[in-house]
Amino acid sequence: MKVLITGKNGQVGSCLVSQMSNIASIDFLALGRDELDITNAAQVNKIVNEYKPSVIINAAAYTEVDKAESEIELANAINNLGPKNLAKAAAQVNATIIHISTDYVYDGKIGSPFKEIDKTAPLNSYGASKLSGEEQVRINQPNHIILRTSWVFSSYGNNFMKTMIKIGQDKNELSVVSDQLG
Repeated sequence: MKVLITGKNGQVGSCLVSQMSNIASIDFLALGRDELDITNAAQVNKIVNEYKPSVIINAAAYTEVDKAESEIELANAINNLGPKNLAKAAAQVNATIIHISTDYVYDGKIGSPFKEIDKTAPLNSYGASKLSGEEQVRINQPNHIILRTSWVFSSYGNNFMKTMIKIGQDKNELSVVSDQLG
């Protein structure tokens, strides 16, 4: 099996590379932003057509939720145009695309864990860009899997868990928001 991983330097991409390195039956190519700009259709097509993966895992994303409000075009380019380019290229080589999305595609008002069939209603630019990316994947490659996740954390990169651990080592008391569940 040949797997192309985008976003190799992010939390999810780093974990995927680490895990796949231990599976001999998987030949994978992992690329970061400096090696593959998913917003560049010609570059995406070139790499996908040369490598011919059977699976593309899109772990590349613009993930700065608050900053997306002021960088709407950049968030849309990475979270919407990028998945569109990857899905189209995947269709050309008959590869399944696994696209990582977010619970920010919902409005958060349901009050219980979300189901994939729940109505989407993003409340911010980040969520809207991720939902648009999902739609591009659905439209351009019927052979797809979309994973919606939240509260991503790992030993790689910056995340809430690492921040809380660091603060907890320095202080006796923590003050954090209590209106979010994950």
